[in-house]
Parts: sequence; structure tokens; C-alpha cells
Amino acid sequence: MNNSNQYLAEPLTFLYKKYGIDFGEIEKLVSGDQYSAVLLKNKSLGVCANIDKPINTDLSVYQVIDLEKIQDRIFLNAYYNAKFNNNETFKGKDLFEIINIKFYKKVVVIGNFFPIVAKFKRLNIKYNIFDLKENFDYLTSMSKQMDFLQKADCVILTATTIFNKTFMDICANTKNNCHIFLLGPSTPMTLEMFNYRNIKHLFGTSFQSEDSRVLDLIEKNKGPREFLKYGDKTMILEKL
Repeated sequence: MNNSNQYLAEPLTFLYKKYGIDFGEIEKLVSGDQYSAVLLKNKSLGVCANIDKPINTDLSVYQVIDLEKIQDRIFLNAYYNAKFNNNETFKGKDLFEIINIKFYKKVVVIGNFFPIVAKFKRLNIKYNIFDLKENFDYLTSMSKQMDFLQKADCVILTATTIFNKTFMDICANTKNNCHIFLLGPSTPMTLEMFNYRNIKHLFGTSFQSEDSRVLDLIEKNKGPREFLKYGDKTMILEKL
């Protein structure tokens, strides 16, 4: 694990330079208000969250990738998830089955994960949750995010930070020996993610080959609450 991001390109730039895109292996791209999905011709499926609206599903639009454009980043994220996330060796468990969250003194969550909020309340765990888009009463003000990050010994980080370009700043603002757990269906399940500062475990999702139920739900503007029941948990663990 690299404890510094100083010499690394951000993840999508790094993956694009290393792996490029083979449009010949893409079967189709679908998108709804909440998520997009890439289906490969080998029937592997990958998803990525959107920002409030569908992305363009005409593949010709992405022949020249612009990593400054959010829709290009979402497409790339879903594409690499289709390539990487269906490795049988990555079959996983729930985050709370792997880590003892009570071990940590200052827990920060980036991204409003409803199941995590519910578990924290049941376990009576103190936490601070930040979300760019939502304003629930239990969320901490975004103006305090960097201050809390710098003091945290555990960060549960949504993988949407990869495509929305906040990932690098978040990692850079954590202290040495903070444990970052990258979480969510947008997580690229690839060992390269451990090159980034303090990343400890990856928790993502894989889907059965060409699961039309997932594609249909995404096109109908449904989100993870609806389609994750058709997926399998995946994980890659680094020694703590």
C-alpha cells in the first residue's frame, strides 16, 4: 500500500492510461437517472452511479475520452467495473463481517449509505457522515469534512468519489495509519486501488452474466436498493 498519492494519477486517469478501452468488447451501454451500466460481449456487467441524470448511451460519443467530462468518467468507471469486478476469487462478505468497527475511535463516512447508518445506530457507534447531495438531519455539514477527515482513524468511502473527482483530496487529507474502506457498486475491484493513500479494503459488487433484470431496472431509473439484490458482494482485502 502506498501511503502517498503524490506521484499517482487519479484512478480513472491511471486505469485509462494502463488499460485503455476496447470498444470491440462492449455489447452495450445503458443509463438511467441513478446509474449507468456497461455490458461486455463476454457478458460481464459493470455499473457506476450517475449525477442526477442519464449519460449519453451512444458509444461513438466516447471514442475520444475527455476525463474532465463527468459522463466520460461514469462510462469509464462502469467499463472498468465490467472488466474487473466479476473475478470469482473476489467473492465477499458484508463490510461489518470483515472489520470490527468498534475498534476505531473516530469514524467518518463519505456518502450516505442507509444500511450503514442503520447498523451504526443499532450498535451505538459514534460517527460523522458527509454527503455532497443530501441534507438529512444526521449528516454533518460539508464545511467540516476536511477537519473530521484529518482526525479520523477509519473512513468508509463511497466509490462515487472516483468519478466525481473528490477521491484524491479525501485520501490526501487523512492522517498516516488511517484505514480507508472503499465501498459501493461503483468500486473498481482491481489491485491498483491499493496504490492510493490509506486504502485498506475494497468492497464492491458483481452480477450474474448479462443479468437483464439489472439492466432493465437501471433503464427504469432504479437505484441500488432495487438492483443490488441481483448482485453478489465482492471484496479484496489488504492486511491491516
